[in-house]
Amino acid sequence: MGLLVALALIAAACGPGTTSTTAGVTTTAAPVTTAPPGTTAPPGTTTVAAPLSEYGEDINADPALVAKALGPVTPSEEASWNIVLASISRAHQDLDQATIDKAMECWRNKECDTGSGGDLVMGYADGGGDTVNVWRGVSHMEAILQALTYPEIGTIVSTAANFNQDAAVHTNDIKFLIQRGASFIVGYPDFGIALAPVVSEAEAAGIPYFSFSAGYVGLPGQEGALVPGQDYGGVVGEDLCALGQSFAEVLNTGVGTGKVGMLGGTPGNALTLGWQQCTTAALASGVELVNPPADANTTTGDTYWVNQFALDAVRGLLTSNPEIKGWVYEYSDGLFTALDAYKELDIPVQNITVALRTDEQTLFCDWVDRAEATYNIWYSAGGNFQSRTGVTAAMLKTQGADVPGQIIVPHVMRQVSAADCNPNRVNAVVSGTSLAPDSVLALMFGG
Repeated sequence: MGLLVALALIAAACGPGTTSTTAGVTTTAAPVTTAPPGTTAPPGTTTVAAPLSEYGEDINADPALVAKALGPVTPSEEASWNIVLASISRAHQDLDQATIDKAMECWRNKECDTGSGGDLVMGYADGGGDTVNVWRGVSHMEAILQALTYPEIGTIVSTAANFNQDAAVHTNDIKFLIQRGASFIVGYPDFGIALAPVVSEAEAAGIPYFSFSAGYVGLPGQEGALVPGQDYGGVVGEDLCALGQSFAEVLNTGVGTGKVGMLGGTPGNALTLGWQQCTTAALASGVELVNPPADANTTTGDTYWVNQFALDAVRGLLTSNPEIKGWVYEYSDGLFTALDAYKELDIPVQNITVALRTDEQTLFCDWVDRAEATYNIWYSAGGNFQSRTGVTAAMLKTQGADVPGQIIVPHVMRQVSAADCNPNRVNAVVSGTSLAPDSVLALMFGG
């Protein structure tokens, strides 16, 4: 309840004549009067359009949904935060049956007609896929649900590379969307910088490319990387260095002195590379990383976000370092499976601190069942809704809006408690922070 009140106060701080305090600085906003449609504002008042309203967007997102998706965060810079709020404001939880049926049709098929009669074609290019990873399936659905709120979008075309280890497969998926006539493309570029040529091809064809989950097409500063907002539409996601530093802070505090292991996703993907660089640099002198990256442009503990690979990685690290006292990873469910290595090697799950990004219920409920006081987990947020933000950003771009190249989604680390385990979740692998309604999740995974 305190969280909801705080968020309501943040939202209210954008209203007329309000006073807000941030980082110890108190500011008072000037009163603003907005005249109702069809009326004239009284003399001496000013009529100011709400941010993004000229593009059909509403930033008055439900504070409860903001809290669900992000936790008690401090808003990011205004241009980014407004787009985040606009995307969440479209995350309707009470969908009519026709919308649910259409969403499921689009989720199950490579191409669908939304029924709106709109001229725009949304392309969705996932380096993973619905059948290989639940997080990817939910993110895909969130993008579809978002697209269905825009009557301008008449067709949705989706591709999935299913974590294929050949970059050409991922490249060809984007080429297909270009040839299909996509108006814009939203997706996650698992091969990062290797997809720069095809993303540039899309942009040259007038097709903006927006990635989510901090899916940079090469991290800023990397040789050959594309510049978001300049070379392609943009990227939605956390400040990766700040996220990595938050992970390091959790380990520094919880471990103090000892060994830690680091896991990641697909080799070289920007999300993993970005936070790993900064986590590695921010670890305290007494915290030893047992599997450091080979160099600054290399990821370590690559698991492709596949649970079996995560188990293999943890088993290998524990075999040579049974005294590991901490883990850092962006995928909670992968670590849930990886904990089997402790049982296999007869190592107790004790005196361990874990820093994570996502919040799958499997790991959290397992933590509750273990009831081990020396085993502590900290997490940020699943981030599935970021695909929605990618769709909204792309729609703004098609209308000529000034969209930041980097749409920063704020984050905060939270310690897992018993309340984070929902045994009645439709599917325990779905992040608790997802904004896909239960009525849709039940159809996706209930059977």
